[in-house]
Amino acid sequence: MKLRIDTLFGRMALLIAAVLVISHFSWLTILRMDRRQQQVDYSVEQMLFQLQSIEHALDARPPLPLPSLVEIGSNARAEEIATVPQGGRPRRLIEQFAGRLPKGSEFRVEDEATPRLWIKLPTRTNWIAMPILWVHNPPPDNRLVPGVILVVGVAIVFALLIAWQIQRPVRDMAEAAARLSRQESVAPLRERGPHELRQLIERFNRMVADLVRTDQERNTMLAGIAHDLKTPLARLRLRAEMLSDPKASAGVTRDVESMSAIVEQFLTFAQSSEPTARPVPVEKRISELADSLAEQDRFVELDLAAGDGFRMIATQLDRIVGNLVDNAYAYGAPPVHVSTARTNEGWRLTVEDHGTGIPDDAMDRVTLPFVRLDPARGGNAHSGLGLAIVDRLVRQGGGKLNLVNREEGGLRVEMVFPFAPLAQAA
Repeated sequence: MKLRIDTLFGRMALLIAAVLVISHFSWLTILRMDRRQQQVDYSVEQMLFQLQSIEHALDARPPLPLPSLVEIGSNARAEEIATVPQGGRPRRLIEQFAGRLPKGSEFRVEDEATPRLWIKLPTRTNWIAMPILWVHNPPPDNRLVPGVILVVGVAIVFALLIAWQIQRPVRDMAEAAARLSRQESVAPLRERGPHELRQLIERFNRMVADLVRTDQERNTMLAGIAHDLKTPLARLRLRAEMLSDPKASAGVTRDVESMSAIVEQFLTFAQSSEPTARPVPVEKRISELADSLAEQDRFVELDLAAGDGFRMIATQLDRIVGNLVDNAYAYGAPPVHVSTARTNEGWRLTVEDHGTGIPDDAMDRVTLPFVRLDPARGGNAHSGLGLAIVDRLVRQGGGKLNLVNREEGGLRVEMVFPFAPLAQAA
């Protein structure tokens, strides 16, 4: 799986890795500083022990011999070869060492091959020169770095596993929302994760159940109304044929046919969420539909270049192409052009006409159920469900519907079906 930083898991992974790396290496830095302070403390203790040993040797009777690096000198000797400490690493050692000596002690530093510290205690008249002892412990810091990296790596792995488990409910809910947008059935999600996520999943499941129930009630209502209207329409058609006035009979018959077409649209919209037919090659099916439409004096120009791999459920394809061609002849102008192609985004199905198109401010509304544009674009036997049916069927196939006004005039209805979702839907 490709890790993306702009996902919830990607950002959680980045945050966890950053926190663990900063915390562990901050701890390593603090440990190193503490070791340096311990080094100074050990050095001070060694120098105090050395000074006490020198004083015991001087106070002994007779005085004991001193090491070669230890010297007893006068004020002039100390001023000649030693200076006041200015800075650097020994200064911290000298300051801490001075804090352990009696008040009034004086200090000088001799910078030679072996640096020495000249000390004049308040109880003595001469200066005592002794070597500066700097305890050099073997530095284990570099040996700690691989261990710290190993600990950070293991901690990051376990933290990422936990973060993956936390974000899985969100990912599952996003996939369920995508299926819901395509009018596919969505099973209730398992409530897991933190309390807030469980609440969110519970409410999402409730929302899905409400939407399904509302959609079922609407479809049942539309199907019931359409079914109940069929019988009176059939009686009206029969009575129209029995009228003695041919003109009145023809007018009533046209009205009945218009109402029957509207009823059929209601039934189609109510049943569009229940595809049951098998997938068929799109191009072969479109060719058959074009021949059938030609018998009704609705000619369609074809440009089919997608190949046999483009397959859809037959009933869905029939309703999509049939509604778009009906709209093209009702609201647009011939010739009507139907084309297919294989693109990087997926399979593309396009239907174009040469009419006046759709106003730009109405593009977002025309795919809603029962929405019709101004009366000048209306006509008999149309209830504003044509594009709504097409949009629902396209989303069921995992595709996306795009309406564009052509520069040459007319409307282009472009549908793109991603390969994987379309195969799954089929």
